[in-house]
Amino acid sequence: MSAFKKTVSAVAVCAAFLASSQAMAANDLTLKVTGSIAPAACTPALSGNGEVAFGSMATSAITNAPTGNSLVQLGTKNVTLTISCDAAATVGFTMTDNRASSAVALSETAYLEKAGMDGTNADGPLYGFGLGLASNGEKIGAYSLVVDSVNTTADGAEVAVITSDNKGKGWVEKGLQTQLTNGERIMTVANKGSVTPKLFEELSMPLKISAGVQTKSVLGGDAITFDGNATLSMVYL
Repeated sequence: MSAFKKTVSAVAVCAAFLASSQAMAANDLTLKVTGSIAPAACTPALSGNGEVAFGSMATSAITNAPTGNSLVQLGTKNVTLTISCDAAATVGFTMTDNRASSAVALSETAYLEKAGMDGTNADGPLYGFGLGLASNGEKIGAYSLVVDSVNTTADGAEVAVITSDNKGKGWVEKGLQTQLTNGERIMTVANKGSVTPKLFEELSMPLKISAGVQTKSVLGGDAITFDGNATLSMVYL
């Protein structure tokens, strides 16, 4: 009988221990903290499907260049860059010339007249994008891409156009606002009076495309087809 009681007592103790453990387990809860961080998705677009057409002209129109300038001026065309984001983001863009080897190097004697917003000539070698080659192998000419900083808006508000030539480490506001051909210049916008890139959801940035070609004496009398081609790349800042 004594042995039976001891056994029963041991079982009772074990049952009590299990009940106690179950009661403690029922009082424990798991806390989970979840979430995600994702960059805004932005989409660039160019008016006119990204094509800037200078139209057709007679060969006689490129017979003579201005005094002191070897390029016949073709004037300026306009195209608008828009960047639309699904949430506020700081985004800039670069340009890379896909016809760089065909560009006439811009200089003080081969330049695009009054291409800049402030009326400055585009006369630096990295300002001229290539237009392709003529049938005789000569470089047709060059074009520049300048941001119209006066009419650029972000979310409907006036902004300053700023540039960085050191991968976004430093920013300045330049009067000429000309893009470089080598993909090294980032251009974006800031609040007026600031050089800190601004968050936006919708950017509207008019661009001025100015072009010039070499004379008929260089290019010959055959038909010439422009073949300018450049890649616009967005940079998330």
